Amino acid sequence: MEVFTDIISPLVQILLSVVACYLAWYIPNKLSWEQRYSQLLADYRGYDFGAAVMGITMFFNKCCNNDVGLIEKEYREIFQAQFKNQWIPNKDKYMPEVPNDQNLHFQRRLLTQFYWDLDQCTKSIFIGKKRIQRDFSSKESNLLKVLYYMNEASQEEGIFIDITTDDRLTPNAKSINKYIKHIYNILKDAKPYVR
Repeated sequence: MEVFTDIISPLVQILLSVVACYLAWYIPNKLSWEQRYSQLLADYRGYDFGAAVMGITMFFNKCCNNDVGLIEKEYREIFQAQFKNQWIPNKDKYMPEVPNDQNLHFQRRLLTQFYWDLDQCTKSIFIGKKRIQRDFSSKESNLLKVLYYMNEASQEEGIFIDITTDDRLTPNAKSINKYIKHIYNILKDAKPYVR
């Protein structure tokens, strides 16, 4: 009997150590991901997100007549109109023509960042694809498709002024559209309603 307890006691200690290490890793990570996801849901319900969705929807519906082929041309025209150089007298400071919450470029960037963060949550073992599909509807994929083409248009010449200096830093080969496409594929398979 004593031999039996001499063997079992160290095994139990090892097992308890492994469980303690696992819990020490699992609990903070789970909490961190839950907080991140809760913040995304709060942002989703917020004014800025709603205004951005409405801006992108109206842009696609009214300016592009629901034609993805027109997105690049229309986006470029609106971008240039909203960012006309307007200098404040005696300040030597640039101010955009349209406030940021109404500016299509900033709305696109806000939604792109949101869906990038949502895509990161799909890859987490703590949130996952199934939960995202449960909490969001397949209607989001329509917005993501428009956002995808707007992001493509934003990469074209004429949107940003060239400020190239030298090649000391390597350019990032990963485009944000990789993540937009990934979350689009997840959400297009979601239910057409939110549970």
